[in-house]
Order: sequence, then C-alpha cells, then structure tokens
Amino acid sequence: GGDAAADAEAGSGKQPAGADGKPGRASKKEVYPAHMRAAEITKGLKSGKLVSGTLHMLKNTCYLGGIQNLKEQIMVVGSQALNRAIEGDEVVVERLDDSQAQVYETAAKQLRHGVGNSGQDLTEADVTDLAREVAQEKSAFEGKTKGRIVSVVKRQIRELCGSISPLDSPLPRGIESLGEGQRIFIPSDLRFPYMFVEPPDADTDYEGKRVAVSVNVWDRYIEIPRGKFIKTLGSVGDINVETQMILMEHQISNDPWTDEVLACLPPSDYKITEEELKGREDVRKTLVFSIDPPKCEDIDDALSCVRLDNGNFAIGIHIADVTNFVLPDTALDKEASARCTSVYLVDRRIDMLPKLLTTDICSLRSNEDHLTFSCFMELTPEGEIVSERFAKSVIHSAAQLSYADAQSHLDGEIEERPDITQAICDLNSLAVNIRAERFRKGALELSTASEMSFELDGDTGKPTNLFVYKSYSTNKLIEEFMLLANQAAARFTLDMFRKTSVLRNHLPPKEKSMAEIKELLRCHGVADFDYSSNKALSESLKNLDKPDDPFFNRLVSIMVTRSMNEATYISSGDVKPQMYHHFGLAMDKYTHFTSPIRRYADVLVHRGLMASLKLQGLPEGMADKSNLTAQLEQMNYRNRMARWADSASDELHRFLFFKEKGPITAVGIVMRVLQAGLSVAVEQYGAEGVVELSAMDWLVLKESQAAHGRPLSPYEGISVHIFDRCEVCIEADTTDNRHRKLKLTFVSLPKAAARLGDGAALRGEGGLAPRTIEAEEETAVVQDVGA
Repeated sequence: GGDAAADAEAGSGKQPAGADGKPGRASKKEVYPAHMRAAEITKGLKSGKLVSGTLHMLKNTCYLGGIQNLKEQIMVVGSQALNRAIEGDEVVVERLDDSQAQVYETAAKQLRHGVGNSGQDLTEADVTDLAREVAQEKSAFEGKTKGRIVSVVKRQIRELCGSISPLDSPLPRGIESLGEGQRIFIPSDLRFPYMFVEPPDADTDYEGKRVAVSVNVWDRYIEIPRGKFIKTLGSVGDINVETQMILMEHQISNDPWTDEVLACLPPSDYKITEEELKGREDVRKTLVFSIDPPKCEDIDDALSCVRLDNGNFAIGIHIADVTNFVLPDTALDKEASARCTSVYLVDRRIDMLPKLLTTDICSLRSNEDHLTFSCFMELTPEGEIVSERFAKSVIHSAAQLSYADAQSHLDGEIEERPDITQAICDLNSLAVNIRAERFRKGALELSTASEMSFELDGDTGKPTNLFVYKSYSTNKLIEEFMLLANQAAARFTLDMFRKTSVLRNHLPPKEKSMAEIKELLRCHGVADFDYSSNKALSESLKNLDKPDDPFFNRLVSIMVTRSMNEATYISSGDVKPQMYHHFGLAMDKYTHFTSPIRRYADVLVHRGLMASLKLQGLPEGMADKSNLTAQLEQMNYRNRMARWADSASDELHRFLFFKEKGPITAVGIVMRVLQAGLSVAVEQYGAEGVVELSAMDWLVLKESQAAHGRPLSPYEGISVHIFDRCEVCIEADTTDNRHRKLKLTFVSLPKAAARLGDGAALRGEGGLAPRTIEAEEETAVVQDVGA
C-alpha cells in the first residue's frame, strides 16, 4: 500500500538510513528504511507484534505523531521513524524497546530540519521540542509506547495549501539542488513536510501567491515527497483565500448541500402539525426564554423556572428537537455524521446542518412555537435534585436574550417583564449553589488564552479593532444548567444502554506535565502546589490567587489547562465503568445533550434518550458497537479540527490587524522561559508568542526560569523571570508566509516593574478571560481541546 511500489527491494529496515542522498532524482542511496513486505505485515498484525492505525501529528510539527486505538497509544518521533508517513495516512507500526527507540531519537537529534526563521540550522529534535514547548501540548504525546512505521497502507488523498519557495531561497536540509522544472512547496500546515513540485511554469515567481498541491509519491531515495501542483488559489493576505486555506487545511467541508440532503428537509414554509404534537408535553403556557451570545442565530436551548408550593423549583431545560427532522441513515444524517460539528470562524459559520434547520425551524427563536426535547427537574433552593425526567415537548419562547440583556434583568436595570427578571434571579440563585457544590467536589475552573472579538470592515472584511470578549454572571448561569442536563442525560441513557451509550470522557493529567508546572511555580516561590486529585488541584489553584495580583491565578490556570489531556467521546462499552469519569468537571458520568444543532454527539444522545423512553428503537448504527466506536473517533477528530480552524481564523485576523496597524508596543507576561527565548502573553490583544533572545546578548537559565542580559550587551543589568511583565513590540511577521504569525520583540522592563508575585502586576480590567470547562462553550483542555 501507499508508496510500496517504490520499495520494490523492501527489506526489514531495522535501522535509520543515511540522509545524504541526492533529492529530486533517484540516487539509489537509501534515505529512509524500506517498508515491510505484505506477508511480513500480515504475520506481524496477527501475532500482535505490529499495530495498524491512522497517523495524527502534533498540531505544529511534522516530526512527532502517533496512532491510537482503544488499548494503547504509540508515539513516533523523527523523520526516520515516521518513514515517509504523513498526517492522516493509514499505517502499520512496530513497537520499539527503549534501546531501539533511542536509535531513532538520536537520529532526530542529528538530522537537520532546514533553515529556521532566524537563520539558525535546527535539528528535527530542536523543531519538535520547540513546537511542544510553545504549544505546551506535551501531555498529548507523553508516556506513550514508542514505535516506528513499517508501512503506509493507504496514503490520504487531500489537497494541501501553501506557498512556492522563492527562487533565491535556501533549500531544505540535505537537498543540494533541484531537478529541472522543480520548486519547493511549503505547506502552511506545519504537520506536513516540504515537497518537490513542478508548477506549470517553474521560472515564474510565485511570491505572494497561495497554491494547492497534493502528495504524489515518496520513495525511500528522496528526503521529501514529490507533490502534484493543483492550482493557484490567490494572493497571500486575501481574507477569502486565507480562510479557504484554513478550511482546506482542516478538511472542513463547505460544499453546497446535495440534492439528496436537501430532499430530506421539511418545506421552507414548515408549520408544526397536529401529528407532531401527539405525545408531547405542552409547555407553551409556561414562561420560557433563551440566553445566548449577541446575534446568535442557532439557538439550541431555552429555560423555564417555576416556583412550587413546597418552596422548590420546577426547572425546564428545553433543547431543540433536531432528531425530529434528522432521521437515522438518511442522506441528511450521513452528511451530519461526516461533518460532526458546526465550525465557528471569526467571519463566518460553517453549519453541520442546512440553515433551514439551524437558523429557522430548529432555532428556538422567540414568539414562535418550537418542538423541543426537555429535561425536567425539581430542585431545592440549595440546588439539590429531587427528581428528573426527559420528555418530548413543545414550547413558545417569550424572549430571546443576550447574556448582557439577562445580566441587566439580574441587576434590576430592566423594569419590563418582571416575570422574566424573577425567573432569571431564581435561576441565578440556584446556579450559584450548584456551582459551589461542583467546586466543593473538585471541579476545575481552568482558563484559555483571551477569547477575542473582532470588529470587521463592512466592505473589505478586514479587522479594524479587537477586544477581549466580556463575560457575565449569566454566562455561568447557563453553563450550570447545561451541565446539569448533560449529566442527567448521561445517567439516563447509561441506565438503559450499558454498552452503547455516548459519554464524554476526560482523563486525569499526565504526571510529567503537572510536575513541570509544579517546577515552574517553584521557580516563582510557590512550594505547595498539589495535583494529586482534581479536588487537590482545584484547591491549589484557588490558594494561588493573590488579592494584589488578580491575573496571576489565571496565568497558572492557562498553563495547567494546556497540560491537561484531551476530553473525548467514548462508547460506554469500550472502557471500564471507572473510566467514565470526567476529571475536569469532577463528574462520574457526563455527555453532551444540549447542542444538537451544532454537535452530532448530541444527536446521538437524543436518539439514545428516545430509545430509553421507548419512543423508538436504538438506530442500527448505535446498536452496533464497532460502528458506534468508528463514529465517535470521527467526531473526536472533526471536533479537534474545528477547534484548530477556529484558532487559525483568530490568528489570521489578529495577523491582519497588526499588518494594517503596524508595530505596537504593549505589556506582556512571561509564561515560560524557553531555551529559544521568552513565551509571552499579551492580554490586551490576546496575542502569544516567543520573544527570541540572542545568545550573544542573553544568558538563558531555563532551569531557574530566568534570562539575564549579558555584560556589554544592550540588555546588561536586565533580568527577566517567569511571570514578570515586560514590554514587547508586536508586529505581523511578513517574512514567512507559511505561518500567519506575529513577531514579538523584547523592548524593556516596564518602569517600576516587579515580579508578578511581588505585588506590582496587572491591576485593572481586561485580561485573558477565564472559561469554565463546560458543555456549551467547549473549553480547551489541551490548547483548544474541549471538555
């Protein structure tokens, strides 16, 4: 499979090959080990010596990846061990013992990556270490079995976006010259290697252009693969071109809906029928309202709250009944199961379902009747659950509120609709108590980098301003009731379907990652950071909060968040019950029920609930364990790609903002001292990056998390420690079209600056807004990985 034809003289390839062949033409000197023969692979898979799977790379490097199945994860390090496999390939992996793994890791430390941004020649190990440090994604590829790839069974066919290297650019490592008509293609996605490509006119200067290329062949005699030139996409910096690239990089479909899919939809003038109302609870006379971000169009959820004579509260958590329109195994369902999630970019939304459903029929807009799937609960004033049940229902929403609108009701600033004000006040009182109990049990409130809002020019679409998204108490109100309903759905479906329930799983963080955080804090003078359990970690984060340093605890939370494992969807039959636990939420069972308009997981959970209520049978695709497991793997991958695309869209618009505005000096916070420089976060702009420090001017002491200006350098007498503030110059890096990155340059320490922990830091508003791990606003657990 894959490029096996090019490995006609296949051998066992036990050791890394040399790396000094002549690229661009077959030198017949091996650069990579040969792939195994088919018979040997079949034998190895049967015996368990070999493992097959899909290769996925760390977010920002092509030298570190792995495969994962239900039993284990195997990490593959360096180009020699990867052996010409790239992101998305179906591969066969051989496990390595420690001595074998060391051979490949040594090769990664010796092989040159190419010319770095600042001109230094980096090794593969350098690039991987820097990528892991900057992304702080070590837990994703840590403590795993090591392996090497012995066969590419199936090469993933996809178009890659990027740039053609300028004619006068240095060649990548080991490549002495190009063949006639050849150029070097540089993918914008860092998970893919450089490629040889033959554009229609190799002498044309493609400077400032984006192009699309597909992988053609990669035999063992050339350092990098040969690609096939597909087309020129457009100009670098054009928002539509760059956004198209983001979608292509993350394999996000924005194709028009097919006729088969559209044929599954109700008519555009759809009205609820009497037949659809049969068997539903009529909640239209109960006060129901929704609370969402401003200008929200796809409204999944609404709430009701009624005071009972016994002093308790009747709560209704009403969710759009998407499964009334998306029937199992239809063309519409198959398309939704492939997309798995809606994707939210800065300037657009790519829906999982057609707009007729997402923004019209299913969206719980006010002053209209809507079909819903409701979770009804009776709660005591303390927030304790007296009873809970699920039922199909019909509602009539009285108001469509933004978080700010709801906050105004809560603060007594709105006199109209006192009934809504009373309901919001009651819900908020309950939410405060429910939240306090969650945190008492060990739930974590972790933080991500700033959630930014962009103002866009109406004509060009370019960003004209950006600011930190403001959060309200009503955000947390909604979070708590969505969590409550999701937890109830997990209990309800699991009671009926022990082997085929869809659950949301979050494993405890890796020991090594948390030990690194503890060491960083020790360098700052914090000695009692306990992460032995979620409750201990929660208490540690709480105790770190300093009254005169309001930002310090959030910084540590950001670092802890990025050291967490990824939260994933699992089938209850694939793991032992003790593995159902959600570490971040401190819940024994958890799932997603509250957002079926935008998440396919919730569609599956709704179907499980309907089967539990005997409203219909469990669909065949869910009853079959292997089918369900494959679907959940697809959902986990697509959700990860959606988060990465969201992040890339933010990066693009932030890059364009600084490209238009020019260099700006701002105060940043040192989050980590790296060998390459200072990892700095600038809260005002939601920007993060590495401030490179020249070894000529700086002595970097990574062990003590400090950097000192050398004598006779411009920085003599300056010392910078972790959590210090420093002034940096932020500008768009236009020298490297691959990345859409910002360049941060050290300027100085602010006047009267002090160590953040010594009480002089970050007073005032703004900051990297904390986001609770919850269901409606998927919080990152390993840099953008939702819980």
